[in-house]
Amino acid sequence: MINSGKYKDYYWIEIVSKKYDMNSLVSEFPEFIVNKYLSIISFDSDSFLPTESEFKRGWIYENEIAYFDEVTEFELTQKSLFDIYDQWLIFEKKQRFKTMEIFVNYGGFSTDLNESRNQLELADTKRFWNQIEEIKPQKFILNGDKLIFGTTKQTEFEKVKASCQQCITAITADSTASESTRNC
Repeated sequence: MINSGKYKDYYWIEIVSKKYDMNSLVSEFPEFIVNKYLSIISFDSDSFLPTESEFKRGWIYENEIAYFDEVTEFELTQKSLFDIYDQWLIFEKKQRFKTMEIFVNYGGFSTDLNESRNQLELADTKRFWNQIEEIKPQKFILNGDKLIFGTTKQTEFEKVKASCQQCITAITADSTASESTRNC
């Protein structure tokens, strides 16, 4: 299932698929992250605490947020960066902030304010958008019950949406998906 929309300057897409996850997104579109400034808010439902070798490679840990300035392709290949229930913010310039709530831990969390949900869930979504507006990342990725990708660039949004649609269509049409869609 794919749901998408726009909130102020952000285009967002939500994907519910066992086959299309954060690894798929990062592997297919590394250019969205390489040479950018990464902030990891959540890793496997909690803070990402860099290892000693990660600190030596340039990771910084402040206020329970892990930062890497100008992400390299090597860093993206490190599977220790993401698991499940991850929440990332990506910036064009170096940015530090005091805190951000870990929204990815909320069951069924959605960025969609139009979705028919209870008042508590809508309050979570409103808080999310308020924090995004305050922090102003260029992109965000949440990998929980849904994979959520948001960006200020419509072209990036369109690329991810097309990729998701192609992947889900291929999986739905043929359970023995071709080699090109097997990792969707």
